[in-house]
Amino acid sequence: MAEAKTKPEAKSVEPDFPLLVQKDMLAIVGTAQTMPATPFEDPNFEIWAVGQCTTFPVFKRGDVVFELHTRDYWSDKPVLDRLNKWTGRLIMQDHYDEVPKSERFPIETIAQYRPYHTTSISYMLAAALHSFKTVGKPVHVGLYGIHMEDVREEYAEQRPCCEYWLARMEEAGMDVFIAGGAILAAPFMYGYENYNPLCYKLRTRIDGLRIGVSQLTAQEDGLVRRKHEQIGAMNEDEFLLRLAQRGELSIQAIDALKKQEDT
Repeated sequence: MAEAKTKPEAKSVEPDFPLLVQKDMLAIVGTAQTMPATPFEDPNFEIWAVGQCTTFPVFKRGDVVFELHTRDYWSDKPVLDRLNKWTGRLIMQDHYDEVPKSERFPIETIAQYRPYHTTSISYMLAAALHSFKTVGKPVHVGLYGIHMEDVREEYAEQRPCCEYWLARMEEAGMDVFIAGGAILAAPFMYGYENYNPLCYKLRTRIDGLRIGVSQLTAQEDGLVRRKHEQIGAMNEDEFLLRLAQRGELSIQAIDALKKQEDT
């Protein structure tokens, strides 16, 4: 763990902001593989976690749990039951009668910063930053169980957003520790470390193959459309054939139908 930096002089407290961190060290917890590394046993850490953490046996304690999804998600009975079983503080988009312990997230205060949020984690980071700017706490923030290393599209949006807020936190003087994953991580420093000409050649080849795949996909889509057009025409002619076999349709009527379709 990196050495904590000196706290700045605390600014005036905003009494209406409900997420002022009480301790110098804060752990923000997600559900990825490094969640068990969270310092649950260290009383010097305040712990914030996303709502799904409470379903994991290794989640030993939490001071604040965040469930910032919309009602469409949390109104599902298993989720609602889980939220109401939680005995600690629970932050949601608003206070809801269905969840008596729910507290409203201070979106107006957080929105005064850049309104750039693609995940619950980014709201938690921004709240921690505001707490630091307000009361000088937390000085140290550790991310545990927050990896975002999958190639899924959602992480392509979420990871840079979290990296933005982490950069703002470091610029403000906060110390940041990340237990694992792809956030603020690179295999080497571009242009200075581990340069290999083979990597450039392979990247060029991959880019070329990707273009080829896109072109073939476009051709494939065109063939699929033509295939379905011909299947439709075949089904139509089979229907007309059955009518003709029963004597219910003449060749003159079929020709008239075809001419009508062509106009």
